[in-house]
Amino acid sequence: MENVKKKAKYKLHGDMVKSFIEDFYHMRNSYTQTQFNSRYNNMLVKYETCHSYFENKLYPSHNSWAKYSIAKIFTAGVESTQCVESINGVLKKHLDRSTLLKELVKVIENELEKKSQYIRIKDYYGSNLSVGLPSTYNTIFKEINHLLQIHLSPTPLSLQHAQMK
Repeated sequence: MENVKKKAKYKLHGDMVKSFIEDFYHMRNSYTQTQFNSRYNNMLVKYETCHSYFENKLYPSHNSWAKYSIAKIFTAGVESTQCVESINGVLKKHLDRSTLLKELVKVIENELEKKSQYIRIKDYYGSNLSVGLPSTYNTIFKEINHLLQIHLSPTPLSLQHAQMK
């Protein structure tokens, strides 16, 4: 998304940048391929200066970012590369040194545990009636949530809760 914003600011000016980003999100969030293609073609016409960027960069990889496409793949709620970038940062930091594989695994597990704790805290605030609305996984998905709690460890469970929301 950051690359799309940078390209929009480079190719477009003023209110067109904001409009482009809104239209891009709208296109990205399409529920069907037909809907996506229609919105994509509308963007080609509306943002003609970005035509080559659409055709050469965005469209060839649309199966990895268009909602209609990624909804077909189990992603455990992951919708961005933020987690991957975080782990990559850990790897870069520790691979410069002569780190043992065992130590590296511990550092990565610690990073994943921090993310899990953050998600649990977010889930808590989402389910606390005095703070926010009741959590969807305890209302709409109550039976599914019960099964997930039986069969999943805390990290995948919190990711599923985030996806249910």
